[in-house]
Parts: sequence; structure tokens; C-alpha cells
Amino acid sequence: MALPIGGTISASMINTESATVSTNTAPMSGTSSTPQPGSLVKRYNNATPTAVNQVAPHAYSEFYGKSFTAPNIPCGGTLNAGSGNGYFEATVTSGNPVGAVVIYFNPAGVPDGVAYEYNSTTYNDLTSNTYGYAAGTGNNLNIVGDDDRSNCTASDLATNSPYTLNTSIWNGSSFGLNGGTTSVVTTNTNLNGTVGGIVYTLVVPKTDLTPTTGTLKIVGPCTGTAWTVKVLCPAALPSFTTNSVNNSSQGACCAAQNQTYYFARNATNGFVVDTNTLPQIGNFVFSDSNGANVLLNGYYRTTSSSGVYVQSGVVYDTFSPCSGCVTAFDSSILFRDACGATLNQVYYHNGINAIPVTGDTCYSNSAGTTTLSAGQRADTAFGIYIVNSSGVVTSKSLCP
Repeated sequence: MALPIGGTISASMINTESATVSTNTAPMSGTSSTPQPGSLVKRYNNATPTAVNQVAPHAYSEFYGKSFTAPNIPCGGTLNAGSGNGYFEATVTSGNPVGAVVIYFNPAGVPDGVAYEYNSTTYNDLTSNTYGYAAGTGNNLNIVGDDDRSNCTASDLATNSPYTLNTSIWNGSSFGLNGGTTSVVTTNTNLNGTVGGIVYTLVVPKTDLTPTTGTLKIVGPCTGTAWTVKVLCPAALPSFTTNSVNNSSQGACCAAQNQTYYFARNATNGFVVDTNTLPQIGNFVFSDSNGANVLLNGYYRTTSSSGVYVQSGVVYDTFSPCSGCVTAFDSSILFRDACGATLNQVYYHNGINAIPVTGDTCYSNSAGTTTLSAGQRADTAFGIYIVNSSGVVTSKSLCP
């Protein structure tokens, strides 16, 4: 909206346009000739189509036709809305650095939704230590919170969607009504239990120097709601060393650990960021430090004896311990005299060579849990090996 281009104009109207509680006693410029913070003149120093003249004397007529331009919020701070439903929007400045913009959101129980628009893309996938991955859909705000609130269950939100809500914008010190309404789709819900106070993590990749701003969007569709949010400045995510994706935990345990991947830490109440040095259940994981590409579904080793299973770009589970790694080799079945026997079996050994040598242990399964029975078998066209009752190779020989 814009202020009228003529006729009656008042402090109340000017305040309403600038998303500030209407009052007839708002100061024009403050106690000096230089407009003071919070005064009407200072508030409109970025107005469109032109700013209000910041040089005294001042008159209400200077505000004719002006539209309030909401100030940007610097990254790194915490924002909140007290109690009351509505749609809230703010422009956040992240500056020139590249990196991951990590956002922590606490719906405080009563369901609220969040999304962040950057460079024409909406980011709305969430995760938490308590509930893990909470998928966003389309450009919708992702609504999280408790599922036991009267008239605000997932079913209620879906049935009553879309909600037409009063719009509040950042006015420089708080969120204030701007006199408009916004229609918000409320079908993207991930409500869980009755715990309350769960902090959710959202990651926005900033891979270029520009744009330097993004739009934070929050919805509180139900009465009595309150929420807090913190938008961190762009930074490289913490890294960890692991393997390329593997389809089994044993495979990950034995795979080369030659990849550097990245994860985003979650936070707890009060936005206390976790201090884990390796990804844990509920963490987003990425192949790049900016958080642009989530890891493929599969298994990744993270220590010498344990690892994680990733699903939808989030650590879903862990595994341990890593048993000894094994190498597959071709073998015959058990014979009294195995020379010349057909190599029609695949067995496994824990040695470092292509085929087992004396002292290696041989197994019938890839997990390395079932040892071969004692006896003689062929492992090449001209070679045999003998294992004892523990599956250990006791001798090797060539056939005559």
C-alpha cells in the first residue's frame, strides 16, 4: 500500500503504513533537527518512490504518496513474535560471503511454518535432533510443532487451507501489521507428539557472492502461537572424512575413506548449537561445504568402527561395529583332492592379497561371520589351500 497522494494524512496513517502500532503522538523527527530512530521522518528515509526529506523543517505533506520500505535484518540475530496468529515476512541481509546459511526455528509447541526464499528458490526442508527429517513440499511453508493443539492439528490445517492471515513485516524493531492480508497454504505439515520446544534446522546454500539478501517467511495459522528464529550468516559447514556412498554397512566399513563431506549441526532450546564433530542422527549431510547437494541414500563410515546411514540427505541411523573387511575370491567346493576342481564358488578372506595365503581366515559369507569348514579346496587352476576348523589357511600348494 501507499499513503494517499493528497487530502487528509495523519501520524496514525503514517504509522500503519510503516507496520507500527497506530498512534497520534508519534514524533515527527524527534528532539533534534536530525531525525531520530523511531521517528516518522527517519522511518521513511528509504521510502518509495522517493525518501522523505531528512532535513528540517518537516511537514505531514512530505509523506503524500510514500510507500514504506521495510528495513533489512542483518544475519546472525534472533527474531521472535509474541503471541498471535498471522503471516510474517522479513528481508535478511547475508552479505557477500558464500557458504551455508543455517536457520534455526522453534515453533514453541503451537504449530508454525517456515520457509526461506533465496535467489528465486524456496528452501523448506527441515530436520531436528528429536524427529529427524521433515520434508518441505513445493514453495509452501513447512509447518512443524505439536499435533495435540485444539483446532490446530494436521487434519485441521489441511481442512481449513488456505488461511487468510494478517500480514506483518519487519519495521526496524519488531514485526508490525502493514494493513494487508496474505493467503497461506497450510497442507505441508510435519507435526509430532506433544513435546514442544523442538528446534528445527533449515539450510540455504549461498554459492555466489550475490544476491546478498533472502526473504524469511513464517506463518502462525492458529491463535495463541509464538515462535523464535535465528538466521546465521553464510559459512562453510564442518567437514568429515568418509567413503563414497555404499549400499551396505559392511561395504562402507571396507571402502576407501577418500571423500570429504559436510554436515550441519542442529541446535537445542535457546538456539544452543550442538558441538558434535561428526554427523549424528538428525543432521543434514552434503557433498559440498555450502550445503547445495545432499548426500545420496546409503552407508558412510565415519570412524574406524562405525558409520551412518543417510536417507533424504539426513542421517537416519548409525551402525557399528565394523567387522573385519574381507576380499572375495573364486574357489572350488570341498574335496579330498581338490586339484583341477572347478572354481564355482565365491568365498571371502581377510588377507591383503587377491587369494588367501597361509594365516588368512576364509569365510563363506561377505559379512565375514561364517568361517569355511575344514578341508582342501582349489583357489586357482593349479593351486589348492587347506583350512582348519577355524577357517584359517594352514597350507598352500601347487598341484602336480
